[in-house]
Amino acid sequence: MNDVECKNTDKEIWREKDSYYSDSIHVTEGGGVGINCGGHVIVAPVRKWHEAGVLMFCVDLKKSHWKWKLAMWLLGKGKPIKFQKQ
Repeated sequence: MNDVECKNTDKEIWREKDSYYSDSIHVTEGGGVGINCGGHVIVAPVRKWHEAGVLMFCVDLKKSHWKWKLAMWLLGKGKPIKFQKQ
């Protein structure tokens, strides 16, 4: 396997601590917003993050798979999330 050098074009806008492994938020060259929490990064357009915030009020947080469903929705995959009254 050959190593390939890549240029990081992301612009970091927030980091929890001064450590490479800390939670952070960045903006990609294509305009997506990436959120890194615990080493897992989800990148989505700003509008999707805003819609995700609205969905958090409608998702049943007691079900174990709500994080996965939300991540798949942000990535544009899977079934739409059904709105539920809380």
